[in-house]
Amino acid sequence: MARRRLGSNVVMRKTVLIILAALVLLIAGAWLGLNTPGKAGGRHVLVISIDGMSSNYYMNPPPGLDIPNMRTFMDHGSFAEAVTGDYPTLTYPSHTTMVSGRMPAEHGIYTNLSSRQPGKNLNDWFWFAKDIRTPALWDEARAHHLTTASVAWPVTAGAPIDWDVPEIWNPNRPAAPEPFYVARFMNPLVTLEVALTLGLPRRDSEDDENRARIADEFLIRHHPSLTLVHLEALDLAQHAQGPGSAAAIAALNRDDVHIGEMLGTLRQAGLDSSTDVFIVSDHGFLTVRREIRPDLLLADAGLLTVDSHGRVTGGRIATVVNEGSFFVYWPPGEDVTAQVDAALKPLRDRGLIYAEFDRQALARMGADPEARLAFEAADGAKFVSEATGPLVTELQFPTGDHGYLPTRPGLQSSFIACGPDIRAGVDLHQITLTAIGPTLLEALGIRDPQFGDRPPLQIIFSATSKHE
Repeated sequence: MARRRLGSNVVMRKTVLIILAALVLLIAGAWLGLNTPGKAGGRHVLVISIDGMSSNYYMNPPPGLDIPNMRTFMDHGSFAEAVTGDYPTLTYPSHTTMVSGRMPAEHGIYTNLSSRQPGKNLNDWFWFAKDIRTPALWDEARAHHLTTASVAWPVTAGAPIDWDVPEIWNPNRPAAPEPFYVARFMNPLVTLEVALTLGLPRRDSEDDENRARIADEFLIRHHPSLTLVHLEALDLAQHAQGPGSAAAIAALNRDDVHIGEMLGTLRQAGLDSSTDVFIVSDHGFLTVRREIRPDLLLADAGLLTVDSHGRVTGGRIATVVNEGSFFVYWPPGEDVTAQVDAALKPLRDRGLIYAEFDRQALARMGADPEARLAFEAADGAKFVSEATGPLVTELQFPTGDHGYLPTRPGLQSSFIACGPDIRAGVDLHQITLTAIGPTLLEALGIRDPQFGDRPPLQIIFSATSKHE
């Protein structure tokens, strides 16, 4: 998951200057009719993705979990006990699957990381919507003259979204919060509107709060037909301290408060009677107690070259580490299967591999068609990309991760829906991640049998909602 911050710790002087500029330009934009509120008529759909929320959190809640808004949604709406995702269970491919209804092999966002060249652009992610090879919800909405908004939804940089705050960061400074870098990929008037919404930076501000505030502003000012919001605090907490930890529970409790705030905004904007709200997630989490460095073995075998810091600089093959899994690539016309198998034999000998997949098996799962092999980490383990140090490191305290097979217990994600068009008391039991996109499209009132790889979840819509 993207561990970045949006709109916090900004240099005070620059913030004041941009807000002053925003006042002038927003007034000019309003005079030109560019920021007038949208009409409240028609259907509206609000999608809130809580990154890393396993369905276990609401099906088997741990002590201390306090999520009254989600509980109310379950009582008065429809929900799935589990959602089976795609492979690997990562944020960027999974969010794209949700908005396209297609598996990664079709939509083209195969993993989080976009580079398949050894040693080249290793910090680049699939940030740009141009890389999505199938229609997404925002494409369908635009084709039907509906408006859209997105806040930190993955793979939306450059997307045809009316009000878009993409999730993107400077690959040369991946740990630094750079809202001005994000602004380079936004409509200038949207940038200014966001600057006014967030105001001066606050020390106690957290990223999900900022994202919710931006979504509130878009809902009140523009009344988008479709609004996509991506909240990440739960994912960050679980990476740091593991699923079910006190930090994870606290993060999910805060996100439920943000959900309540957005519901209040819908009422304030007069949209509550026309908006169906969907709470979804991309993947669950597993507990991690040790780290494995497969690139170390591949470098020792001469298949990869690395520098003194253990960073890959080149090689005959390429690898992409997905935490719970890692994929191996090599150019067409070559076959280094035997060499890779021999190099990775110590992983098998030490019981560090849960499963292995060849190209045909990956194709059956709808995974990256460019990958030649994939390896799944054993229980309690994850892969890391450093090619220096010991092959295996035991962690001092448990953490958490994902990127594993979607069928492993704990990796199942979430789906809860509530609103004027949604039936109450519908337990969908288990669904697939690809069913979400067509269902959201149906909620918008758009019928396109070519969208997604399966029909919408028609059972959740009430008989009076005009979806029958």
